[in-house]
Amino acid sequence: MPIQWLSEEKCKNMLYYQVYGRLATVGKDNVPYITPVNYAYSDDAIYIHCGMKGRKLNNIKENPIVCFEISASGNLYVSNKACGFGMDYWSILISGRAEIVQSMDIKRLGLNAIMEKYGSQFEYSDFTDDDLTTVNIIKIHIENISGKTRITPQ
Repeated sequence: MPIQWLSEEKCKNMLYYQVYGRLATVGKDNVPYITPVNYAYSDDAIYIHCGMKGRKLNNIKENPIVCFEISASGNLYVSNKACGFGMDYWSILISGRAEIVQSMDIKRLGLNAIMEKYGSQFEYSDFTDDDLTTVNIIKIHIENISGKTRITPQ
């Protein structure tokens, strides 16, 4: 049951297809905080939308270094020995710097990427400038990306 490391290109391609990810931040209290988030990958960055206040925003203001993760599990393999159990999976980890976007143009770009990912099959009106003032966009500048998978040969 070998583990395979994924190429950077494969990792980036997989970012388009996962439904949600997990954002890890650390604030001034030095306590890790993980939040499940909807996201989009565009222009070599991760875009996340959120409200106007909250712990992840406070943490990013204190410490912009973040980790972002997506993953999925597969088949569970059972054994008569505890050490013989195994599970297929894949996971992608990103480390980088988070920015709370101020530019209306970049906010629009991030929200459009998110809507394209989650809402492309629906009709909706474009964002107005007023709409953009009611949400925050977090942009993660990717500094490192890695991934691995474990698939049992059939």
